Amino acid sequence: MLSPANLDNLVYESEEAKAQIKNSNIYFILKRPRIAFVPGSLSIKDREVVGDLSVQLEDNALIFPFRLQGKLPDKVASVTSLKYPYTKLTLQYRNGEAEMTYPFAFLMRNLRAELNGLDNQEVIYVGQAFGAAGERTAVERLLSHSTLQKILADISAHEPHMEVLLALYSFGFHRFFLSIDGRVPVQIDGDADRQHYQQVLQSQFKRSMRISLVEAALIRYFEPKYNKIYKTGFPHQRYKILQKLFEFDFAGLVVEASVEDHGMRLYSQKRQPNSHHIAKFDLHDKIARKSFFFDEP
Repeated sequence: MLSPANLDNLVYESEEAKAQIKNSNIYFILKRPRIAFVPGSLSIKDREVVGDLSVQLEDNALIFPFRLQGKLPDKVASVTSLKYPYTKLTLQYRNGEAEMTYPFAFLMRNLRAELNGLDNQEVIYVGQAFGAAGERTAVERLLSHSTLQKILADISAHEPHMEVLLALYSFGFHRFFLSIDGRVPVQIDGDADRQHYQQVLQSQFKRSMRISLVEAALIRYFEPKYNKIYKTGFPHQRYKILQKLFEFDFAGLVVEASVEDHGMRLYSQKRQPNSHHIAKFDLHDKIARKSFFFDEP
């Protein structure tokens, strides 16, 4: 989870996290109420950071106590949030050692607070970051992303109490399932059946194809505000890749997106808040399958 302000500065992340970010190929643009530390409320109790959070609403702010899970090392002497807008936490060390400062978005996974759903994040855009040769990462894509700039401008002008965040995903794992329904009449048999079976088994799904399909499924599932394509169907003129998938006789598609490790929930105007979303499309029916890919019966 990243703030757009930290896109070109990932010093807070571990080497493992940096490697994951480098391999990211799908990104969500999210929004939620602005959350900040309450100045003067932070302290160390039983070697854990405790204090209050301020959640900004349209006309007022609500205060909630929080605890940051994880024991601090003995060398940490105090904790504070020094500068406005108080969205960064600074650990001050004994013996004059250098301070360490962490943005709120980085700390979310270890934050324990009952915010009454105000920390739920709305999915307002889904995109992919796959260059022509597979060389582009989500971070590189977002650094020059016109839609992200429009979203930031809109939020600043119309919803200044809201904050934009980014969730980066790496969809590298996939699995194919083959099923046969013995209850339906035989459609083809003999050599045609064997040829169709081999064609499906030998179908080559390139990485770019898989990522495009993941992007399309997630957009169709969440129907984010700022996405323009895929929300009601799959165009059949610009997106030739989907025609190919249709020819492969796809009968179903399942894409999962989880934020369970971050202790939060995602939602959209079409989907209820949840930490684990499953975008599932049943395409066994010939007409349903065709409408899924081509947006027409």
